Amino acid sequence: MQRPTRRRAAGAAATTLTACSLFAAATLPAAAMTVTFIRHAESQGNASGYIDTSTPGPHLTNDQVNQNGGPNGEQQAIDWANAQCPTAQCTEFDALYASTMIRTQETAAPFAAKRGLPVTVLGSFDPDNPQRNSGVQEISAGIFEGLPESEGIGRIGYILAPLAWTMGLQFIPIPGGENGLEFNERVTNALEDVESDTTDTNGDGEIDAAVFSHGATIMMWTMMNVDNPNLLLIVQHPLNNTDTVVVEKNDDGSWTLKEWAGQQVGPADYPTQMFVNVRDLIVAPQKAVYNMRIPVLSLDAQGIVTTGAQGIQDVAEAGVKFVKDSVTDTVNAITGIPGSLGQSTTQVSKLSTQKAVTESNAPAVSELAEDTKAAVENVDERSTSTVETAIDPVKTAESVKAKITTARTTNGATKLTDGNKAEPGKPAAAVRDRINRAADDVRSGIESSAQQARETVKKLTGADKPTKADKSDNSTAKPKAKDAA
Repeated sequence: MQRPTRRRAAGAAATTLTACSLFAAATLPAAAMTVTFIRHAESQGNASGYIDTSTPGPHLTNDQVNQNGGPNGEQQAIDWANAQCPTAQCTEFDALYASTMIRTQETAAPFAAKRGLPVTVLGSFDPDNPQRNSGVQEISAGIFEGLPESEGIGRIGYILAPLAWTMGLQFIPIPGGENGLEFNERVTNALEDVESDTTDTNGDGEIDAAVFSHGATIMMWTMMNVDNPNLLLIVQHPLNNTDTVVVEKNDDGSWTLKEWAGQQVGPADYPTQMFVNVRDLIVAPQKAVYNMRIPVLSLDAQGIVTTGAQGIQDVAEAGVKFVKDSVTDTVNAITGIPGSLGQSTTQVSKLSTQKAVTESNAPAVSELAEDTKAAVENVDERSTSTVETAIDPVKTAESVKAKITTARTTNGATKLTDGNKAEPGKPAAAVRDRINRAADDVRSGIESSAQQARETVKKLTGADKPTKADKSDNSTAKPKAKDAA
């Protein structure tokens, strides 16, 4: 009679332990994910100068196929791998991924050999989910396939629709190719696969994945999804072969651009924040309609109802998010409060302080210039009393100091109240120190100018003949005044 009781007790203990383990795993925060996109090395398609987005596509250029005269594609891939691991085996990335196109896999091969990791191909057919759209291959060129990529209608036609996608108009298709909704879906799904299939192998607490992809795919998806896009980067700094883009996934599922072709990218300013808010708002209904295509074409009544209800919910949530984010961003912009603690507070206060000092100081400096000019023009060659006239600007300098002091106390942008949770008092003290230094610099510059004015008047009146030491001091002071100006 005791054995069943023991079995039940053991079963209950095992169940309790399993439940506790699952609960603990569920409550642990997910590891942050950083994705480094690498554009493939020079392909034979690049060297030919024609648009080629076919799969599997051409190989990298080599010693036998190298039309540009510079390092061929295979050498570029080796050079990139050596740059990442110059001396020893590198551990920066936890996993390596590539598109279904040969050129990305060949670009990843030298680095994979150094890192000792396999290259996983994203976008392969999934028999368990044949309708799933996934992959990081190049954007399909449609009717522009095979046209010159640097001139003519191919250059404009191929890139026009993707540029519209970055502004939220994802429903626009490339003629004969995919639209922005299809493109965004497949790349986003591929990155979800990266996140689920990658583990933290280097022990840094983060998922770091290298994804070898294509120029247009990397640039367009990044600008379509990050919360700090800069569309000018696409035009002014397009990605060259083996250039990289680093994006980081946030806790709320959004993405932030960290690095573009080796250059650090900062947080979004207010206009960019509002652009992102509008972009996300107008994408939501487009995505809701796009998701209806499968149940409608399949005549799945239940799927139509479920997908339609989800679409309505997503659009409503997007509207609420738009209002919330727009109000928050606007309030932060007006009050000067940064979006996150520790970011931009000092910079905003410093810029505001410098502006206030400049604006309040301008009238006094102008007054000083007029006084000095009048003193020089009214010099009496026989009178030594004119020397005293040049002393008046010094009094003006004192008034400048008073005005600057007033600007420090009245300029709201430099005051950090107790509501600032980023260590109240310390930022304020730092701002006051910067203001005091600025005030001292202005006062020193004005006093130096006044001293030069007195010396000039003395020289013109003959009231005092300068000695060699005076000449040396005067010649030394002039470059300083020039630097201050």
